[in-house]
Amino acid sequence: MKTFAKIFILVLLITVPACIRETYDFDKLSKMAHLSPTWVVPAVKGDVSLSDLVEANDTLIFEEDNFVRIIFRENSFIDLKIEDYYDLNDMVSFSETYQLGRMNVSSFSGNISYTLDRITRRLNPALRAQFVALNGTTSAFPSFPVTVLQEGTYSLFPNFEYALFDEGFIDVKVTNNLTAPLQNLSVTLFNTAGHIPVGDPAIIPFINPGETRIASIDLADRTVRNSLSAIVTVSSPGTTSPVYIDLAGSGIEIAVTARDLWVRSGRIVVPPQTISALGGDGVDTIGFDPGSGTQISYISMNRGDLSYTIRSGTELSSILSVTLPTTLKSGLPISNTVALDPNTTVSEKLPVDNSVFDLSTIQDHPYNMIPVKHEITVSSNGRIINFSSHDEVQIDIRFLDPDFDYVKGYFCQETESFGPETFDTEISDIINKISGGLYFSNPVLTFNYSNSFSIPVEVDLRASGYRSAERTDHQLGKISLKFPAGPAERDITGSFVINKTNSTLPDLISMPPDRVILYGTAQMNPVSSVNSPGNYIFGNSRLSASLEIDIPMEIRMNNLQFTDTVGNFLRPDNEDDNQFDPADLDFMQINLYTENGFPAGVSVSLVLYDSEEEINRATVETDEILKPAPVDSEGRVTLPAESTTKIRIGREFWDAVDQSDSIIFVFTMNTTDGGLKDVKIYSDYRIRFTAGLVVKPDLKFKAE
Repeated sequence: MKTFAKIFILVLLITVPACIRETYDFDKLSKMAHLSPTWVVPAVKGDVSLSDLVEANDTLIFEEDNFVRIIFRENSFIDLKIEDYYDLNDMVSFSETYQLGRMNVSSFSGNISYTLDRITRRLNPALRAQFVALNGTTSAFPSFPVTVLQEGTYSLFPNFEYALFDEGFIDVKVTNNLTAPLQNLSVTLFNTAGHIPVGDPAIIPFINPGETRIASIDLADRTVRNSLSAIVTVSSPGTTSPVYIDLAGSGIEIAVTARDLWVRSGRIVVPPQTISALGGDGVDTIGFDPGSGTQISYISMNRGDLSYTIRSGTELSSILSVTLPTTLKSGLPISNTVALDPNTTVSEKLPVDNSVFDLSTIQDHPYNMIPVKHEITVSSNGRIINFSSHDEVQIDIRFLDPDFDYVKGYFCQETESFGPETFDTEISDIINKISGGLYFSNPVLTFNYSNSFSIPVEVDLRASGYRSAERTDHQLGKISLKFPAGPAERDITGSFVINKTNSTLPDLISMPPDRVILYGTAQMNPVSSVNSPGNYIFGNSRLSASLEIDIPMEIRMNNLQFTDTVGNFLRPDNEDDNQFDPADLDFMQINLYTENGFPAGVSVSLVLYDSEEEINRATVETDEILKPAPVDSEGRVTLPAESTTKIRIGREFWDAVDQSDSIIFVFTMNTTDGGLKDVKIYSDYRIRFTAGLVVKPDLKFKAE
């Protein structure tokens, strides 16, 4: 940008050198003298072009036809990666604790027999004596009333100590081996320990000789121990026809058999069985959380692992089989089987390299979710163990170090900011001293980008120009970027031009700013398409962009003023009696002839300023010391403009020198045709000049 400063200074300043050479023999003068000669200094000539003052470089460009342009470049204006928008590294955080629920146990059974002899011993002595007398004979079978038989105990059941049943039945099977019918038969079962009834009595109203009848006892919500006793009550109407009566060889059998047993808790032997603690169909889901609003329907993996930890909170041994039915590798679902000892924890990894995840198969939630089938086979390995339906198995699943080939879905309307990027013109000391009309006619900002997000992206590019305390904000444009057609196409490049036809860029550059700050946002899916999840991102997706600001030196200046204030270097400091005293000058005149090849005219004002009184003491104003060269229809100079200027600085100016502490230089510039048309600057533009100096001193001195 320093080269731009030099160009600016060239347009602002004309340096006119001169010299004075006179020789006098003061010894020949009288002791008191007053001399007022007029001296004419010979002409000084000069010839300078723009290319003599500044050299081309990466910023200041001289084209083949010598046209001048200034170019700023920023190669990394935007560099947004996938992780700037989305966090897909920790999408899966699955942690579920499952209660095993009720457990099926094996059946148990037992048998108690009552002979007629045992039965009749519970009768009154007379009736008992009658049966004893008929033993071994064929006679009418005597009737007997409802009689409570002696309590009997079944053998110990080997597959549990006690169990609280959630569901189940004990079938009481009564076989009548007597030669007479039985009626009003009731069987009540008790836990032997504590003599606590197990369910309601089993009732069989009538049973003929040789028949078997069954009545069931519901075990729901009943605690059963491994030793049961039975109390049986029975009566018989007897027979009128003769039957064989055998006290020892006939009787009744009371058998019990358990079925459909589901245990809620207890000390039991659990046979091998598969449970569906994860749902009626054994299917659960793993959720993916890619961020609010993002909906993923498909993932193609390069590498990665599903890490899972299984914690057993039961005394059962377990074998856990995990299958991901919609996660395929070589066309087959990914699955794994883990053996788990009682009350232990196992951690393993399930590789998912070169696999695909279909997250769209769950009808009521076709995104961010895959089904997972868990099959758990448990067993106590023949041992009696403590069991509760509240025993738990916890499963934690994480997605570790995923390396995606691509991910398909809808990636919502994420917005990411870029910038600010500051461009410093490096001529703030000059810019802050100019005012008036300056207009750069045709600046161009080219936005070059590379996009590997297969998502519609809109870039909102903004700029703020700063000039001292002044700030202007500009929206340079909303740019809809091209995007690759995934998944086959992975990257696309493009560019967008911002110029005077689609933005306020010329106003920004013509401010002119001493610095420009560019910034903006890049929004994914500027028009929501949540119902059409056709976005793709790739493992290395990124959006990068560079900027090039091209400022052709095609300008207009209308009364552009450059004002600079310096200390009054003309005022004597009274330390040297021999130094130059402005009071010794009557007038000074500069005769200037120019051939100006630039399409800009310049006039100059010189002001003596008294800062204490805040007034201008004297002013020297000139006509145009440079006239603007004429230009053709394209804005290029056709021939130099000639001008002759006389700049006279008279006595009143020199008299004000001592009263002024500052000198203000004011340069006023106008391009050809009063700044109403665009002109172009070329490096071969030049100025030829001839300058002469006329000085009339007023010398007073006293010879020694």
